Amino acid sequence: MSRHKHMISKTRQEIEGATGLCLMVSKLLLATGSLIAALAGLPVEVLAGQPALAAAEGQQLLPPLKDTGNKVGALTLPLPDQELTPPDGLSALKRVTYKIQPGDTLSKLFVRYGLSPQERKLWIQSIQKQLPLSAFRPGKEVQFYLSGPASSSRAQKGKGQLKALEIEQNEDSILTWEKGTKGIVFSKRERPYDVELKTAGGVVERSLFEDGARVGLNQTLLSQLADIFSWEIDFDKEIQKGDTFKVLYEERSRKGSTNKTSFKILAAELINAGRRYFAMYFEKDKGKGGYYDPDGRTLARAFLRFPLEFTNITSTFSHSRLHPILLIDRPHHGIDFAAKLGTTVRAIGSGKILYAGWRKGGYGRMIEIEHDPVYSSRYAHLQKVALGIRNGATVQKGQVIGYVGSSGLSTGAHLHFEIYKNREYVDPLSFEFPAEDQVEPALLRAFENRKQLFLAELAATPVS
Repeated sequence: MSRHKHMISKTRQEIEGATGLCLMVSKLLLATGSLIAALAGLPVEVLAGQPALAAAEGQQLLPPLKDTGNKVGALTLPLPDQELTPPDGLSALKRVTYKIQPGDTLSKLFVRYGLSPQERKLWIQSIQKQLPLSAFRPGKEVQFYLSGPASSSRAQKGKGQLKALEIEQNEDSILTWEKGTKGIVFSKRERPYDVELKTAGGVVERSLFEDGARVGLNQTLLSQLADIFSWEIDFDKEIQKGDTFKVLYEERSRKGSTNKTSFKILAAELINAGRRYFAMYFEKDKGKGGYYDPDGRTLARAFLRFPLEFTNITSTFSHSRLHPILLIDRPHHGIDFAAKLGTTVRAIGSGKILYAGWRKGGYGRMIEIEHDPVYSSRYAHLQKVALGIRNGATVQKGQVIGYVGSSGLSTGAHLHFEIYKNREYVDPLSFEFPAEDQVEPALLRAFENRKQLFLAELAATPVS
């Protein structure tokens, strides 16, 4: 097995080449940013199969992939200092760090730093508008930004004037209040991420999910991979021995945080029965992206293909089927997914809950969602519904709405799933929803640049 990873520098770079093109990378990949945003303006020309993207004067935006002989190994780019730097304009001020003690209040701290009653009132009124109670408790750190010692008698001797204050809200963000000509201004800053770019590839020997795990893809990535190609390939029936897969993905984490690591597939290639499928992540607007084929057509639909992340279909749509309990022929206007008790069930699309609860007639505990005037969906035999799921509530595409159970007329843990179009049953396995959109002509250059970069990385990824 071979896997490769790249550490992505989050500092601003300006690279000037012989061609006179200027390549810009964003200052820092923050929680609100993305690797894709950083690559948005790279006017590059790379042929699929090249090991890396070469920049001017021998520099490289990404180091060449190299087999180190380890399960995980690659050259890395140096990362900038991960400490959160002061906001612009405050770096020249004196910074004093104070750890909140039991019994401390904002008023007491301001007295300690020599603020007059009028200044204390102004700061406290400004801060209390946005400060959560959880953010001001013993053990949290407060950063005071002070100017030089004030000449006014209002400030204690040796103390400076308070210009800004920062409080750690949580491990993800910092709250900042800065005094300026227009009063005290509030802002919220996200702590920077460590971002790693990794690749993995494999050959299907047993199943895509087993062999994906074998080469190091975790359940989150495997679930994403299945969702990305769910409208192109039936993973339950069409994946076969000898198929190959390659994945380029982003792993995000924060220093000192082990439970906030996130994963996102940036590009993927799947060769099934000799046919090649490719998908890449592309943001048309900052923070809002989706997966597209090489021609810029979206792979997404208005609905998820299935309500479960991993599918094992045990019973299909039929107008006449022998009921396993009643032992009579009756229609089965849906499909059944075998799954472990308690497996999460997702809404296939956004909409409004028409019904959530127990229903007579065999469904047991069920949920019905109206997605729009045309489409609705139903999820039956649930163990329980998720918190907040009730009649009239709105849900989003992919939101967890319940958990697999065996309520009602059921022989074991499974999910019964139905789709309606204009109040008539449709077969979820044969019905194809229309595609959502495609890349606009104005964005095609940026799309093509990233596609070539991703193709080069996938081409350099071996399979095992």
